[in-house]
Amino acid sequence: MLRRLRPLFLLLAVAAPGAVAGPTAPEPTVEELVQKALSKGAVGFKQGTASIQMTIVTAKGDAKPRSLEIKAMRGVDGLLRSLVKFTTPADVNGTSFLVVEKKDALPDQYVYVPKAKVVRRIAAGNASSSFFGSDFTYADLMPLPMSEKDKVAIARLPDADVGGQPVYVLEVVPKIEGAPYGKLIAYVHKTLLVPLKIEFFDGAKAPLKTLRVKKLQKVNGEQIPVEVEMKSETGARTELVLEKVDPAAKLSEADFTEEAMQR
Repeated sequence: MLRRLRPLFLLLAVAAPGAVAGPTAPEPTVEELVQKALSKGAVGFKQGTASIQMTIVTAKGDAKPRSLEIKAMRGVDGLLRSLVKFTTPADVNGTSFLVVEKKDALPDQYVYVPKAKVVRRIAAGNASSSFFGSDFTYADLMPLPMSEKDKVAIARLPDADVGGQPVYVLEVVPKIEGAPYGKLIAYVHKTLLVPLKIEFFDGAKAPLKTLRVKKLQKVNGEQIPVEVEMKSETGARTELVLEKVDPAAKLSEADFTEEAMQR
């Protein structure tokens, strides 16, 4: 499903900087909101390197910390590639996750687990599986090509606010059998065009979980979420904190291959 509608990474009492739109600024169309706001993924990081601190908190309050490194770049074809690699704790060290965006299809996703010593492609049917025990799924971290936008129905709901910030509200309903969610409701900051909150519903349209952006940071002229929480209706939650962001890191397409996953 929609990538910023789903990161890693993604993706609020937001104290977000940004210019205030002038009184004559035109209202964006639903199409523009989808193009600008809902195609970024849960974390929205798309250039350079960064460290990620992931904390998985059970419904009972038990916390499981994880450390990850992320690389991301656009290739000569203009399509996004991202590689996430776990560094701690020891039992997940070296485990990696690769996403390669495609122009007119859902992206390719691969997982490498050192113990198995094999790179495994994630089939479309497994996209709703948990991302390494977290409250994110593989689908939450997957960009949706704009050529696929006809497979969702998007409606503009009345405007609202999130943490005191004015937002546009969009309802997104998949039109694909077997979709991981029955619908999503995205709350998009009116000035920054960044989703501040996304509510996920199951196939029966019952609340499932909620993504909240807790902090934004300006990187290369663009606001990206650097603190994100995905909270399940069960009470469990996963927190992501983006650190040590280097948008100028030198990367090549060789950093986003199956061989790179295993280094």
